[in-house]
Amino acid sequence: MVELFQVDFTIFSDIKILKHSDLLKHLTQRMRNNLKENGVVYSDIHWKQISKSLSKDQVSRFFENLAFYNPDDEVLYISKTILTNHREKIIPTCTHELSEKLLSTYLSSPPRNPTRTLVEAYIKAKNSNNTRNLLKLLNARTEIIFKSVFKEGACEAIALRTLLNIDSEKTKASSLEKELLTGYSKSIGVLFDLDNEKKDLEYVERIRTRLGKGQKTQVIDEEKFVKETLRSAQVVKGLSYYLSYPLAKAVLERYSIKGVKFALEKYPPLKARYFVNPQSYLAELKNEQNLLEERGEKNGGKRRKES
Repeated sequence: MVELFQVDFTIFSDIKILKHSDLLKHLTQRMRNNLKENGVVYSDIHWKQISKSLSKDQVSRFFENLAFYNPDDEVLYISKTILTNHREKIIPTCTHELSEKLLSTYLSSPPRNPTRTLVEAYIKAKNSNNTRNLLKLLNARTEIIFKSVFKEGACEAIALRTLLNIDSEKTKASSLEKELLTGYSKSIGVLFDLDNEKKDLEYVERIRTRLGKGQKTQVIDEEKFVKETLRSAQVVKGLSYYLSYPLAKAVLERYSIKGVKFALEKYPPLKARYFVNPQSYLAELKNEQNLLEERGEKNGGKRRKES
Protein backbone atom coordinates (compact mmCIF):
# COMPACT_ATOMS: atom_id res chain seq x y z
CA MET A 1 0.00 0.00 0.00
CA VAL A 2 2.89 2.35 0.79
CA GLU A 3 4.47 1.65 -2.62
CA LEU A 4 1.15 1.92 -4.46
CA PHE A 5 0.16 5.35 -3.11
CA GLN A 6 3.60 6.77 -2.22
CA VAL A 7 2.38 7.63 1.27
CA ASP A 8 4.42 6.59 4.28
CA PHE A 9 2.37 5.84 7.38
CA THR A 10 2.68 3.89 10.58
CA ILE A 11 0.54 0.76 10.62
CA PHE A 12 -1.55 -0.17 13.69
CA SER A 13 0.19 -0.24 17.04
CA ASP A 14 -1.70 -3.42 17.89
CA ILE A 15 -4.43 -5.76 16.66
CA LYS A 16 -6.98 -7.00 19.17
CA ILE A 17 -9.32 -9.89 18.45
CA LEU A 18 -12.43 -9.74 20.61
CA LYS A 19 -15.35 -12.02 21.35
CA HIS A 20 -18.77 -10.60 20.56
CA SER A 21 -19.55 -9.77 24.19
CA ASP A 22 -16.22 -7.95 24.69
CA LEU A 23 -16.57 -6.06 21.41
CA LEU A 24 -20.05 -4.98 22.43
CA LYS A 25 -18.78 -3.66 25.78
CA HIS A 26 -15.96 -1.79 24.07
CA LEU A 27 -18.25 -0.11 21.53
CA THR A 28 -20.84 0.80 24.15
CA GLN A 29 -18.19 2.39 26.36
CA ARG A 30 -16.78 4.38 23.42
CA MET A 31 -20.27 5.60 22.60
CA ARG A 32 -20.86 6.57 26.21
CA ASN A 33 -17.51 8.42 26.48
CA ASN A 34 -18.10 10.34 23.24
CA LEU A 35 -21.53 11.50 24.37
CA LYS A 36 -20.24 12.43 27.82
CA GLU A 37 -17.49 14.59 26.25
CA ASN A 38 -20.25 16.45 24.41
CA GLY A 39 -22.32 17.04 27.52
CA VAL A 40 -24.83 14.25 26.92
CA VAL A 41 -25.12 12.03 30.00
CA TYR A 42 -27.48 9.07 30.37
CA SER A 43 -28.14 7.03 33.50
CA ASP A 44 -26.73 3.54 34.09
CA ILE A 45 -30.24 2.15 33.59
CA HIS A 46 -30.43 3.82 30.18
CA TRP A 47 -27.10 2.29 29.13
CA LYS A 48 -28.24 -1.14 30.27
CA GLN A 49 -31.22 -0.73 27.96
CA ILE A 50 -28.91 0.28 25.08
CA SER A 51 -26.67 -2.76 25.70
CA LYS A 52 -29.71 -5.01 25.79
CA SER A 53 -30.92 -3.63 22.45
CA LEU A 54 -27.49 -4.18 20.89
CA SER A 55 -27.51 -7.76 22.17
CA LYS A 56 -30.67 -8.70 20.26
CA ASP A 57 -30.16 -11.38 17.63
CA GLN A 58 -30.73 -9.22 14.54
CA VAL A 59 -28.30 -6.57 15.83
CA SER A 60 -25.67 -8.88 17.27
CA ARG A 61 -25.15 -10.51 13.86
CA PHE A 62 -23.92 -7.13 12.63
CA PHE A 63 -21.13 -7.13 15.22
CA GLU A 64 -20.05 -10.65 14.30
CA ASN A 65 -18.38 -9.34 11.14
CA LEU A 66 -17.19 -6.05 12.56
CA ALA A 67 -13.70 -4.57 12.48
CA PHE A 68 -12.70 -0.98 13.11
CA TYR A 69 -9.61 1.16 13.52
CA ASN A 70 -9.62 3.36 16.62
CA PRO A 71 -7.43 6.46 16.08
CA ASP A 72 -7.40 7.17 19.83
CA ASP A 73 -5.23 4.15 20.63
CA GLU A 74 -3.98 3.22 17.11
CA VAL A 75 -5.47 -0.26 17.50
CA LEU A 76 -7.33 -2.41 14.96
CA TYR A 77 -10.21 -4.26 16.62
CA ILE A 78 -11.55 -7.40 14.92
CA SER A 79 -14.43 -9.64 15.84
CA LYS A 80 -13.28 -13.20 16.54
CA THR A 81 -16.18 -14.49 14.44
CA ILE A 82 -14.58 -13.17 11.25
CA LEU A 83 -11.51 -15.31 11.88
CA THR A 84 -13.48 -18.45 12.66
CA ASN A 85 -16.50 -18.25 10.34
CA HIS A 86 -15.71 -15.75 7.58
CA ARG A 87 -12.05 -16.07 6.71
CA GLU A 88 -12.68 -14.85 3.17
CA LYS A 89 -13.52 -11.42 4.63
CA ILE A 90 -10.33 -11.00 6.66
CA ILE A 91 -8.12 -9.47 3.96
CA PRO A 92 -10.78 -7.09 2.48
CA THR A 93 -11.79 -5.95 5.98
CA CYS A 94 -8.24 -5.31 7.15
CA THR A 95 -7.38 -3.59 3.87
CA HIS A 96 -10.27 -1.15 4.34
CA GLU A 97 -9.14 -0.37 7.88
CA LEU A 98 -5.58 0.15 6.62
CA SER A 99 -7.04 2.62 4.13
CA GLU A 100 -8.75 4.46 6.98
CA LYS A 101 -5.42 4.65 8.77
CA LEU A 102 -3.55 5.78 5.64
CA LEU A 103 -6.07 8.51 4.86
CA SER A 104 -6.19 9.80 8.43
CA THR A 105 -2.38 9.99 8.41
CA TYR A 106 -2.24 11.76 5.04
CA LEU A 107 -4.85 14.45 5.75
CA SER A 108 -3.74 17.68 7.43
CA SER A 109 -6.17 17.00 10.28
CA PRO A 110 -7.93 13.69 10.99
CA PRO A 111 -11.60 13.54 9.93
CA ARG A 112 -14.09 13.64 12.79
CA ASN A 113 -17.10 11.47 13.39
CA PRO A 114 -20.10 13.24 11.75
CA THR A 115 -22.54 12.36 14.51
CA ARG A 116 -20.19 13.72 17.15
CA THR A 117 -19.69 16.93 15.15
CA LEU A 118 -23.44 17.41 14.85
CA VAL A 119 -24.01 16.82 18.57
CA GLU A 120 -21.29 19.32 19.52
CA ALA A 121 -22.67 21.97 17.20
CA TYR A 122 -26.21 21.34 18.44
CA ILE A 123 -25.22 21.76 22.09
CA LYS A 124 -23.33 24.95 21.25
CA ALA A 125 -26.35 26.35 19.40
CA LYS A 126 -28.75 25.45 22.20
CA ASN A 127 -26.50 26.95 24.88
CA SER A 128 -26.45 30.26 23.00
CA ASN A 129 -30.28 30.35 23.01
CA ASN A 130 -30.10 31.55 19.43
CA THR A 131 -32.58 29.88 17.10
CA ARG A 132 -30.76 31.18 14.04
CA ASN A 133 -27.57 29.42 15.17
CA LEU A 134 -29.54 26.20 15.44
CA LEU A 135 -30.94 26.69 11.95
CA LYS A 136 -27.42 27.26 10.65
CA LEU A 137 -26.42 23.98 12.25
CA LEU A 138 -29.28 22.11 10.67
CA ASN A 139 -28.54 23.71 7.34
CA ALA A 140 -24.88 22.68 7.62
CA ARG A 141 -25.63 19.08 8.48
CA THR A 142 -25.69 18.14 4.81
CA GLU A 143 -22.08 19.30 4.45
CA ILE A 144 -21.03 17.22 7.45
CA ILE A 145 -22.80 14.10 6.21
CA PHE A 146 -21.79 14.41 2.54
CA LYS A 147 -18.14 14.90 3.47
CA SER A 148 -18.23 11.84 5.72
CA VAL A 149 -19.88 9.78 2.98
CA PHE A 150 -17.17 10.75 0.49
CA LYS A 151 -14.42 9.91 3.00
CA GLU A 152 -15.81 6.41 3.58
CA GLY A 153 -16.16 5.82 -0.15
CA ALA A 154 -12.58 6.99 -0.65
CA CYS A 155 -11.32 4.48 1.91
CA GLU A 156 -13.17 1.69 0.12
CA ALA A 157 -11.81 2.83 -3.25
CA ILE A 158 -8.26 2.84 -1.85
CA ALA A 159 -8.81 -0.62 -0.38
CA LEU A 160 -10.11 -2.09 -3.64
CA ARG A 161 -7.28 -0.50 -5.63
CA THR A 162 -4.88 -2.21 -3.22
CA LEU A 163 -6.61 -5.58 -3.53
CA LEU A 164 -6.60 -5.38 -7.33
CA ASN A 165 -2.82 -5.12 -7.17
CA ILE A 166 -2.60 -8.38 -5.24
CA ASP A 167 -2.88 -11.25 -7.72
CA SER A 168 -4.55 -13.63 -5.27
CA GLU A 169 -7.21 -11.01 -4.37
CA LYS A 170 -8.23 -9.73 -7.82
CA THR A 171 -11.29 -11.98 -8.14
CA LYS A 172 -12.44 -11.06 -4.63
CA ALA A 173 -11.95 -7.36 -5.36
CA SER A 174 -14.04 -7.60 -8.54
CA SER A 175 -16.83 -9.31 -6.59
CA LEU A 176 -16.74 -6.61 -3.92
CA GLU A 177 -16.92 -3.87 -6.53
CA LYS A 178 -19.97 -5.50 -8.09
CA GLU A 179 -21.63 -5.59 -4.66
CA LEU A 180 -20.82 -1.90 -4.09
CA LEU A 181 -22.28 -0.84 -7.44
CA THR A 182 -25.44 -2.85 -6.82
CA GLY A 183 -25.89 -1.22 -3.41
CA TYR A 184 -25.21 2.18 -4.94
CA SER A 185 -28.01 1.86 -7.49
CA LYS A 186 -30.47 0.90 -4.75
CA SER A 187 -29.59 3.59 -2.19
CA ILE A 188 -28.45 6.73 -4.07
CA GLY A 189 -31.87 8.34 -3.55
CA VAL A 190 -31.16 9.01 0.13
CA LEU A 191 -28.66 11.75 -0.81
CA PHE A 192 -31.33 13.56 -2.82
CA ASP A 193 -33.60 13.31 0.22
CA LEU A 194 -30.96 15.20 2.22
CA ASP A 195 -30.73 17.83 -0.52
CA ASN A 196 -34.51 18.32 -0.45
CA GLU A 197 -34.62 18.61 3.35
CA LYS A 198 -31.99 21.34 3.16
CA LYS A 199 -34.08 23.24 0.63
CA ASP A 200 -37.16 22.96 2.86
CA LEU A 201 -35.26 24.39 5.82
CA GLU A 202 -33.88 27.26 3.74
CA TYR A 203 -37.41 28.05 2.54
CA VAL A 204 -38.72 28.30 6.12
CA GLU A 205 -35.82 30.58 7.09
CA ARG A 206 -36.46 32.87 4.09
CA ILE A 207 -40.11 33.24 5.09
CA ARG A 208 -39.11 34.13 8.66
CA THR A 209 -36.63 36.73 7.44
CA ARG A 210 -39.13 38.40 5.09
CA LEU A 211 -42.00 38.52 7.58
CA GLY A 212 -39.83 39.60 10.49
CA LYS A 213 -40.38 39.02 14.18
CA GLY A 214 -43.84 38.75 15.63
CA GLN A 215 -45.36 37.31 12.47
CA LYS A 216 -46.89 33.87 12.45
CA THR A 217 -44.75 31.46 10.42
CA GLN A 218 -44.22 27.75 10.15
CA VAL A 219 -42.87 26.37 13.43
CA ILE A 220 -39.94 23.97 13.45
CA ASP A 221 -39.84 21.39 16.23
CA GLU A 222 -36.11 21.85 16.86
CA GLU A 223 -35.64 18.87 19.17
CA LYS A 224 -37.41 16.55 16.77
CA PHE A 225 -35.51 17.94 13.79
CA VAL A 226 -32.14 17.41 15.46
CA LYS A 227 -33.03 13.85 16.49
CA GLU A 228 -34.05 13.09 12.92
CA THR A 229 -30.83 14.68 11.70
CA LEU A 230 -28.70 12.45 13.93
CA ARG A 231 -30.72 9.39 12.94
CA SER A 232 -30.36 10.12 9.24
CA ALA A 233 -26.62 10.71 9.71
CA GLN A 234 -26.26 7.22 11.14
CA VAL A 235 -28.38 5.65 8.37
CA VAL A 236 -26.42 7.41 5.63
CA LYS A 237 -23.12 6.48 7.28
CA GLY A 238 -24.18 2.83 7.11
CA LEU A 239 -24.69 3.18 3.34
CA SER A 240 -21.65 5.38 2.71
CA TYR A 241 -19.52 2.68 1.03
CA TYR A 242 -22.22 2.24 -1.60
CA LEU A 243 -23.22 5.88 -1.98
CA SER A 244 -19.75 7.25 -2.58
CA TYR A 245 -17.77 4.45 -4.19
CA PRO A 246 -18.28 5.46 -7.88
CA LEU A 247 -17.40 9.12 -7.19
CA ALA A 248 -14.47 8.31 -4.90
CA LYS A 249 -13.11 5.79 -7.42
CA ALA A 250 -13.31 8.41 -10.19
CA VAL A 251 -11.39 10.96 -8.09
CA LEU A 252 -8.77 8.35 -7.10
CA GLU A 253 -8.27 7.19 -10.70
CA ARG A 254 -7.99 10.71 -12.10
CA TYR A 255 -5.97 12.46 -9.38
CA SER A 256 -4.65 9.65 -7.15
CA ILE A 257 -4.73 10.02 -3.37
CA LYS A 258 -3.60 13.66 -3.69
CA GLY A 259 -6.94 14.38 -5.37
CA VAL A 260 -8.83 12.67 -2.53
CA LYS A 261 -6.92 14.82 -0.03
CA PHE A 262 -7.69 17.99 -2.00
CA ALA A 263 -11.37 17.05 -2.28
CA LEU A 264 -11.74 16.43 1.46
CA GLU A 265 -9.80 19.47 2.61
CA LYS A 266 -10.55 22.12 -0.04
CA TYR A 267 -13.57 21.23 -2.18
CA PRO A 268 -15.71 18.34 -0.85
CA PRO A 269 -18.68 17.12 -2.94
CA LEU A 270 -21.67 18.62 -1.14
CA LYS A 271 -24.42 18.00 -3.71
CA ALA A 272 -26.21 14.76 -4.50
CA ARG A 273 -25.81 15.30 -8.23
CA TYR A 274 -22.03 14.92 -7.92
CA PHE A 275 -22.48 11.36 -6.69
CA VAL A 276 -24.70 10.56 -9.67
CA ASN A 277 -22.48 12.29 -12.23
CA PRO A 278 -18.84 12.01 -11.06
CA GLN A 279 -17.53 13.63 -14.25
CA SER A 280 -19.25 16.91 -13.40
CA TYR A 281 -17.52 16.94 -10.04
CA LEU A 282 -14.14 16.06 -11.55
CA ALA A 283 -14.42 19.07 -13.85
CA GLU A 284 -15.24 21.41 -10.95
CA LEU A 285 -12.47 19.90 -8.84
CA LYS A 286 -9.97 20.62 -11.60
CA ASN A 287 -11.20 24.20 -11.93
CA GLU A 288 -10.88 24.71 -8.17
CA GLN A 289 -7.32 23.35 -8.22
CA ASN A 290 -6.42 25.74 -11.05
CA LEU A 291 -7.92 28.72 -9.20
CA LEU A 292 -5.94 27.95 -6.05
CA GLU A 293 -2.74 27.56 -8.06
CA GLU A 294 -3.37 30.92 -9.77
CA ARG A 295 -3.98 32.63 -6.43
CA GLY A 296 -0.81 31.09 -5.05
CA GLU A 297 1.23 32.34 -7.99
CA LYS A 298 -0.23 35.85 -7.69
CA ASN A 299 0.39 35.98 -3.96
CA GLY A 300 3.89 34.64 -4.48
CA GLY A 301 4.60 37.32 -7.08
CA LYS A 302 3.20 40.02 -4.82
CA ARG A 303 5.43 38.90 -1.94
CA ARG A 304 8.49 38.91 -4.20
CA LYS A 305 7.75 42.51 -5.30
CA GLU A 306 7.27 43.63 -1.70
CA SER A 307 10.56 42.09 -0.69
